Parts: sequence; structure tokens; C-alpha cells
Amino acid sequence: MIHQVPIKSLPQEWLWCETWCDDSSKKRAKTIDLCNNPMTKEPKLQAAVRIVPEWQDYDQEIKQLYSSVHYATDSVTEQQFHYLN
Repeated sequence: MIHQVPIKSLPQEWLWCETWCDDSSKKRAKTIDLCNNPMTKEPKLQAAVRIVPEWQDYDQEIKQLYSSVHYATDSVTEQQFHYLN
């Protein structure tokens, strides 16, 4: 199939990765691939915090949302349990 269908690479701005792209091109990046860098073996979440400054804010927001949904679900389940008994 690879001989019948031409394969094109995405422009660098559509798939920026620290392993093969320079820092100056990151400003124009439309997506950032948090790929594993074989040279550093840095964990992805640690790299995300370093590469994408707003990552910590997003991560904190998701954790708060998860906690509120989880708490609400536990409260409903607990109320249903008491109602049934």
C-alpha cells in the first residue's frame, strides 16, 4: 500500500516535538507532541510542565473538576444507599 498511496509529512508547525524541532519554532506550533526524548528519558508529565507553561493550570483545573464530579457521584450514591435501606 505504501507504494500506491503517497505519504506526506505534516509541516513542522502542525506537529512540533522537542526532539527534532527548535525552540524558536515552538511559537508557531499548532500542536505539541509530548514525545519521549530518548536522550533525556524524562517522564512525559514532567516534560509537559516544562514545555507547555499553562500545563499546570490545565492539570489543576482537571483535578478540581474530577474531584467535584467524584464527590457529587459519591454523595448521590450514598443518598441512594440510605434511601434503599
